[in-house]
Amino acid sequence: MTEKVNFQKLPAALEAWFASFALTNLCSLSTTSIFTLLFFLLCFQLFLLQEEKERQSLLSGSGKKQVFSLSARRRRSASRLLGLFFTLLCLAGAHGVLTGSLTSPLFQAASLLMSALGLFFLFSRCLRLLYFYLEKRTLRIAGFKNPHTQDQKLPLQMKVLIPVLLLCCWLPWFLYNFPGVMTPDSLSQYSQAMGLSAYSDHHPFAHTLLIRLFLSLGTALFHNTYAAIACYTVFQMLLMALILCHCLCILYRYGAGKKLCLLFLLFYACVPYNGSFAVTMWKDVLFSGFLLLFALCLYRLLHLYAAHQRLKEQPGPFVLLLLSGLLICLFRSNGLYVFLLTAPFLLFVLRREWKLLLPGLLAVAALALCIKGPVYDALGVAGPAFSESLSIPAQQIARVVYEGRKLTQEQIDLLEKTVDYASIADYYQPELSDPVKALIQYGDPKYLETHKMEYLKLWLQLGLRYPLDYWNAFVDQTRGYWFPEDPGMTVNESISPNDLGLTGQSVLNGTMAWKAAEILNKLYTILPLYGLLYSIGAFTWTALFWCVNCALNGRKRNCLLFLPFFALIATLCLATPVASDLRYAYPLILSMPLLVCAGLEVPERDAGRAA
Repeated sequence: MTEKVNFQKLPAALEAWFASFALTNLCSLSTTSIFTLLFFLLCFQLFLLQEEKERQSLLSGSGKKQVFSLSARRRRSASRLLGLFFTLLCLAGAHGVLTGSLTSPLFQAASLLMSALGLFFLFSRCLRLLYFYLEKRTLRIAGFKNPHTQDQKLPLQMKVLIPVLLLCCWLPWFLYNFPGVMTPDSLSQYSQAMGLSAYSDHHPFAHTLLIRLFLSLGTALFHNTYAAIACYTVFQMLLMALILCHCLCILYRYGAGKKLCLLFLLFYACVPYNGSFAVTMWKDVLFSGFLLLFALCLYRLLHLYAAHQRLKEQPGPFVLLLLSGLLICLFRSNGLYVFLLTAPFLLFVLRREWKLLLPGLLAVAALALCIKGPVYDALGVAGPAFSESLSIPAQQIARVVYEGRKLTQEQIDLLEKTVDYASIADYYQPELSDPVKALIQYGDPKYLETHKMEYLKLWLQLGLRYPLDYWNAFVDQTRGYWFPEDPGMTVNESISPNDLGLTGQSVLNGTMAWKAAEILNKLYTILPLYGLLYSIGAFTWTALFWCVNCALNGRKRNCLLFLPFFALIATLCLATPVASDLRYAYPLILSMPLLVCAGLEVPERDAGRAA
């Protein structure tokens, strides 16, 4: 019997060895390190635990063994597919680390293959164990879609207290950065709002108009430039606090529970970048709030639809959905694409209400296109430069030149008509497209706009000839959004140097305040697990994990909530100027509590049994 048991453990031991091989490479450890043994033992015990838990689940099913078996098969299939996807992302994002110092193509390929096997075993096994625990947990908490708890509401005192708590926690960041954080992007919009430069939709003009409104109001009330800027900052803080309070109220209403809501409140109030972003004059902050509001409306509509209630009987969530949809279209360039990509799936999931949804969604799209087109043209608002949409193609062509690849004289001449060819290699930065785009602006961008097909042909020619350079350029430019690693940019402080005469007017100044801010902003580089809150890729993986859990829990409609954020990440991967700027993915980060709750929901029949 002992020999049989040991023999049964051999597959787990072999998978654990491959997993330890992959972890050793990822951590850049020597094969002689004692930690390789620890990796093996930990993986081996983890894999055995996963097998034991599933075995116990099958044995405890008794008469319902067939149901448990079906659930186990679904978990296994989902875990393998998601594990394979995570493995491919790791190979793309860390292939240089996984091959180490190997120079032989054959040995590099062998190392990648063995690492891929190890990562697949590690991810699929861990995911199966996590989904097993979550299945048991969701059936025990009895909080979601329970007829006795789904309509619970926060007391009025809490609805008032939550925004106050958020504002109190963000107040030190406001005083430290008074009158608000202004980066070069903010200063450009400030200049337009004050009539010092021409209008442009390079940064969303709707946001510039909002800034102008509060600058005008603040100047009229206080006759002081910094007080006027502070008026906008205070408005943004208040609006974000109210949106987050609304989020917590909705989650509590549908059964999130006090402990979970308290955890989310602590995240919003205490994680430093939430306070710092709340006082930063960026379109990304309000866009994140509006996208969260849009997703919350989707969440409410899904519950109304599941309860067979007509949307016209409770028009509030539907009207707010359309309003927030319009705002996300106007407050960031990729917002329109996020809305358009989500709309067809919304119509499909809520197809019984298509007669109401279709006209509303079409009206929002038409109004957004009208405002960003004829209306802005009539106001003399210049559109964003064409080169702004060429981050990835421009980086890929620049990468070919940077690597010293051979181009024909005709191809070089075509590039010379727009940019200084000799400067491309010097300007190219793998994780930032702004220098290359600036090189285009320094050259002749109009020629590029009038000869798009010629440059498209050049891009295709070089891509077919040097596909690996194109792939490496794409990975380096987008990796931070789909692979867990350090953020390239996090937060800013005060007012950036400028020629407008604006300087920071910090109220909380001195060495102690500066040191406290520095420690809080760098704490994520010291504390494990906490640092994951700063990893965009980690949030992307987490969203994928919870989306799959929705399907496993029988709440497939909830997958709709994840689509706007997957569309957001996809559009970033197509046109991001920075490889891993935290603010660009802030909507996903801000909405994670909603996605977690959506992933934890179980069908009403399961909640009823748990109750």
